[in-house]
Amino acid sequence: MSEDSKSTLPDFVRNEVVRDLKHRDADGKPREGVFMEILCGAAFLRPIGGGREWTTRPDQLRQCDPREIAPGAGCNPRRRPLS
Repeated sequence: MSEDSKSTLPDFVRNEVVRDLKHRDADGKPREGVFMEILCGAAFLRPIGGGREWTTRPDQLRQCDPREIAPGAGCNPRRRPLS
């Protein structure tokens, strides 16, 4: 990945819930996961409710739009899963 493509990626925060545009859920919507890190060019995500971690390309990740977050989440685009 070139330096230019890295600078266009959003600044993801560890434990932030993000959308993976490459992987879809059963309804065909982008799968949501908890961002862990980018290592060797791959982004590591964990399922929100627990389960097996998966990898994807960092350019396939999107931050959640505050308008799409549930009202109880306080409109925080950098929401984190409950511990």
